[in-house]
Amino acid sequence: MTYTTKDGCRRVDNPDNLVDLYLLTLVVEAGGFSAAAHRAGTTKSRLSRRILELEERLGTQLLHRNARRFSVTAVGEQVYRQALLIREAAAAAAAVASDVKGSAGGQVRVHADSRLLPLLEGMLEGFSRQHPYTRISAMLNDEGVDALLKQQADIVLCMADAPPDSADIVARALGSVDHVLVASPRRLAQTDRPEHPDLIPDQYYLSHTMATPSRQQAPKSRRQPSPRFTSNNALALLAAARAGMGYVWLPLYLCHTDLQQGGLRTVFESHHTPPLPLHALTLQERAMSQAAMHFVQFARRHLALSQLPGITPVDKFD
Repeated sequence: MTYTTKDGCRRVDNPDNLVDLYLLTLVVEAGGFSAAAHRAGTTKSRLSRRILELEERLGTQLLHRNARRFSVTAVGEQVYRQALLIREAAAAAAAVASDVKGSAGGQVRVHADSRLLPLLEGMLEGFSRQHPYTRISAMLNDEGVDALLKQQADIVLCMADAPPDSADIVARALGSVDHVLVASPRRLAQTDRPEHPDLIPDQYYLSHTMATPSRQQAPKSRRQPSPRFTSNNALALLAAARAGMGYVWLPLYLCHTDLQQGGLRTVFESHHTPPLPLHALTLQERAMSQAAMHFVQFARRHLALSQLPGITPVDKFD
């Protein structure tokens, strides 16, 4: 593509101009031109000129800047996100040769709560085959965000309505997860079976608890239950439901086999809860290792191909 700059010069667009998108990501992440120029090994004036040329090519303003103020426009935020994907892909491409040559491959530390155990198991098995030289650490816990900020984890698999409100954390969409309210046939055979989720007695209510508060996997209720049994271990909740202890919201993929075999049954289907978004939480791309980047990319492909019940993978990465 050929275009004309404000000074009347003609310029032909070519793949080298992808560098300007890379420079844009540095400016946005640094919060200004001075720090970004230092990181890029160039001058502030030259960097500013490259961004101005990028804006001219795109025909839109990406940044607000003057002596007192720097901010990103709405369009600039969208362009930045797409440019970040290009940057990640370039880093991954550069790492391919390292993997092929049989280098150590780095290390990736993955944290997830126990509701994601089946997903995590499949991801780890497939990822380890494709990246045999990468060291893997996997932890089941519900304090992954703190682990990220303390740099004790590289990736946190998270199900929540909204990503953490932190400028240091990037939420990379993987898909969404359906949840169902289930109970055992033994529990449902009782004469005191409730007619509405709000009427489930506390003594028969089972609940997943997390150290970091998030929406419970249930529709909005007119009351706040005080569950008889709570746990941050989804397998313990599944076992309790199988034993007839009560009703519990679980990811569909976690209890799908029990539903097929009749060990559990869904209840109150008309009170369906919206799927929970599934994200891979990481630090900003500049703080990510290549191994962590590879794992996120693999996780997206894995979910797209796994066809697990109740899992809807993203069809567009953002």
